[in-house]
Amino acid sequence: MKQLVAGALATLLVGSVGGLGSGIATSDPGFPWLPPTPSPIGDDANAKVVYALGGARAPGIPWYDYTNRAGSGYFPNAKRDLIDYPAGAPFSWVPQELFPGKRDNVTIGQAADQATNSLDQAIRRGNEPAAAVGLSQGTLALDQERVRLAHDPSAPPPDKLQFTTIGDPMGTHAFGAGFLAGIFKPGDYVPFIDYTMPRPVESQYDTNRVIASYDGLSDFPDRPDNLLADANALVGSAIVHTPAAFTSPGDVPPQNQRTTVNSRGAKTTSYLIPVNHLPLTLPLRYLGWSDGLVNQIDAILQPQVDAGYSRNDNLLERPTSVDPVHGMDPVGSLDPATRDSIENAFAQLRGILPPPPG
Repeated sequence: MKQLVAGALATLLVGSVGGLGSGIATSDPGFPWLPPTPSPIGDDANAKVVYALGGARAPGIPWYDYTNRAGSGYFPNAKRDLIDYPAGAPFSWVPQELFPGKRDNVTIGQAADQATNSLDQAIRRGNEPAAAVGLSQGTLALDQERVRLAHDPSAPPPDKLQFTTIGDPMGTHAFGAGFLAGIFKPGDYVPFIDYTMPRPVESQYDTNRVIASYDGLSDFPDRPDNLLADANALVGSAIVHTPAAFTSPGDVPPQNQRTTVNSRGAKTTSYLIPVNHLPLTLPLRYLGWSDGLVNQIDAILQPQVDAGYSRNDNLLERPTSVDPVHGMDPVGSLDPATRDSIENAFAQLRGILPPPPG
């Protein structure tokens, strides 16, 4: 029954619009009292090209634009090499009459295998320092490629390649884990999506893990008996999941960045992006509710939601999850056409719903 329910939810979540093991936490040599510094990223990174793998190709979204933009804030000066693959696999069931166009009639697992092979070919024929960047479903290929290269003597040297996952539903990070990683163990087969959970690997490559707070795909509560936290995360999977790809390291406060170093000297840095409001209450603002009233609701709900994440137990080390001033604006970060369509949809709802409370 666990696999039946989780498999069905996985098909839905991995296909929403829109990580292998933990490293050994050590300090930089010579300064054991200091936390490890993050791996070079942004202007400090030497990556000259980004191999970009997009998320699930849902009907009606600008998939190529999203894929080209994904992670650009982390590697702003790198050339982009888009790795195409059957990204529409989760939507092969959508009737052709509703959304005409190409159909990717393969499973998610088969699509991930094809994406991994294409990424591997691009890495091996490249001759410049590179970064592989994957969003959502695209992170499955990065996970598999790290395993493939871990003990390959012909793999590129560690200073010529790094990995950045954004919204990985299968992976773990310093602040928690993705939805599927919280249910299935490494090596477990996930039915319905035809995918085997990746096994831990000591990779020789630096890795960045970018996660939006409350994203039900990549930041699911580790106390799932907290139903309010679960509901907030499920809404978050539709609201904050994809926009995380359009952020930059400057959007993440220091307490939301954590780095570990594994036995091979490779760093894994997790970036937990604060959001401007709880996903549960953000729609109320677009329905015309006043900021003052919604802020009062947030003040009541957030402590209950945050109790679903054990990372918040230590008040001195807890990350910032909501920041109304500096947090990510998930709708505002989308492309203008998508943003307008969302705002128009809420405008139509306001026309048929009762007036919001005063």
